[in-house]
Amino acid sequence: MLYWKHIAAFCLLVTITALCGCSFSVSTANLSSLKMATDKEGKQESSTFKPEDTFYALAVISNNPGKVSVKGRIHIENMEGEKPGPIPTLETTVELNGSGVATFTYSPPQNGWPAGKYKMEALMLNEQGEQKDQKSMSFTIE
Repeated sequence: MLYWKHIAAFCLLVTITALCGCSFSVSTANLSSLKMATDKEGKQESSTFKPEDTFYALAVISNNPGKVSVKGRIHIENMEGEKPGPIPTLETTVELNGSGVATFTYSPPQNGWPAGKYKMEALMLNEQGEQKDQKSMSFTIE
């Protein structure tokens, strides 16, 4: 009986030693906030814009020890004569090394933004392109 206790203790010691030699990487990187504004610094937050406005979306990445990509895209939610869904020409990616703010600038088309309800979506992707977090918010062009 004593023999088995010694073997069990030895196995436990080997397992603990092996685990102590391993390094674990657990990232708590996240997309902590998303806001839209009329200025690039995000001081004038808004969810309503005029057809001639340039507007900005600011996605804040927190606790990020490495590189991430932040993809920003605009979706139509409700607009007369248009199907809901993403607008392919309004998708942009910003690369960040560490925590920070990914700023997306949206200038109006030549004839202005069409009136309607839209959604801004920000997706945080790791270096392998896997989505790790996302946030979205609705806004209106009047």
